[in-house]
Amino acid sequence: MSTGEPSPTSTRRTVAAVFLAGIAVFLVLYETQGLLPAIRDAYGIDGPTASLTVSATNVAMACFLIPFSMLAPRIGHARQIGAGVIVAAILALVLPFTPTPELLIAVRFLQGLAIASVPATAMAYLSLRLPPAALPGAIGVYIAGNTIGGLCSRLLTGLASELLGWHGGLAFTAVVSLVFGLIVVWLLRHDLFSTARSRAVLDTDDAGPPDADPTITEAADPDAVTAGDTVDGSVDDDPLSAGDAADDGGAGSARPPRRAIPLRGGLWRIYLTGFLCMIVFGGSFTMLGTRLQQDPWHLSEGAVALFFLIYLVGTVVTTYYGRLATQYPRARITLAGMVIALAGAGLTLVDSLVVIIIGMSLLTAGFFLGHTGASAAASAARPGVDSTRSAAIYLTVYYLGTSLGAWLSAVLFAHFAWSGVVGMCAASLIAVSVLTLTGAPIGFRKRS
Repeated sequence: MSTGEPSPTSTRRTVAAVFLAGIAVFLVLYETQGLLPAIRDAYGIDGPTASLTVSATNVAMACFLIPFSMLAPRIGHARQIGAGVIVAAILALVLPFTPTPELLIAVRFLQGLAIASVPATAMAYLSLRLPPAALPGAIGVYIAGNTIGGLCSRLLTGLASELLGWHGGLAFTAVVSLVFGLIVVWLLRHDLFSTARSRAVLDTDDAGPPDADPTITEAADPDAVTAGDTVDGSVDDDPLSAGDAADDGGAGSARPPRRAIPLRGGLWRIYLTGFLCMIVFGGSFTMLGTRLQQDPWHLSEGAVALFFLIYLVGTVVTTYYGRLATQYPRARITLAGMVIALAGAGLTLVDSLVVIIIGMSLLTAGFFLGHTGASAAASAARPGVDSTRSAAIYLTVYYLGTSLGAWLSAVLFAHFAWSGVVGMCAASLIAVSVLTLTGAPIGFRKRS
């Protein structure tokens, strides 16, 4: 008899599809971030207005993450992911031909709408399709894909713009994203065109006879605690703490009613952590290129794009986060990340390219230590909490933080230069540290 667990082949296919989907959408999410000086000059607009090409996309994502998370169980998680990557890439192909800055910002907003369909359901899709032991690593791989896509978004666009101009750079990135999107659709083909029952059979055909329980598929009740979810058995403790996985009492246990806006178990602290972290990360990288293209360096767009290789630090951190989480409480990891990021932000004040690289690397590592733990805690199941909705709310405030960080950093840079951006980062990082210290049992004090 089949155990109802997905086969190793199905697990690898699912993880690969979500990984490449993350790359595909993040390739086009930040494609204008490294081109802000060129866009500003081409359209004759100021810095804060040019930064709206970044903010508009993230605002759209924030607005539509929750609606898409509610739509996914009805149309199918895989179908939503596949449609999102293709539509986002097609809209990216339109960007180089927009004649006015208003139209450019509008298309970027629509792009954010399409992109939102992927992160709104990706982690929930993994939790529905994978066994519990594989979920933490799979989430780390998915976030690593987001990191690689974010890196390539700036890097490929910037380097291509050196040869093809900024219009050509945008077009090149769009084509690459479309190729990845088509691969994602191919990997998800069984879920895209099969019924719930046949998907269950396909996923367990290597494990035994085709009599698998179809509840392991994405067609299962989205409000149920699935095989891929970890349950926080202590809803009064902050989910950033260690040991946030526990037995929910068995399949027959009564569960508290689901809340429309899940805030219990310290979840509001998790949401706010993501919001503040992304203000730091989105704001600093948005204005980094502008700073490096001014005195005393005057770097080209291609040279500035190379600085986004710092994103690889985030890929390493997210890949190994699971190992850290088995040795240390998540709250301690978050605190360490904030200290590291704060030190890195301070180093970027030095007018030396080498020191700036070191500082941005530390800031990136610290950010991903905070974000990876917070995103995993937000998507973990708890009694009375819809994990899909919780993850969507986390991502909503997370991308609102990106939007605010991109716009606010441009305003602060215009008035106070780079020191204003660093001040914004320092205030946000300190706030996350205070949230963590006051809300999680991290060993410094006992909770009654």
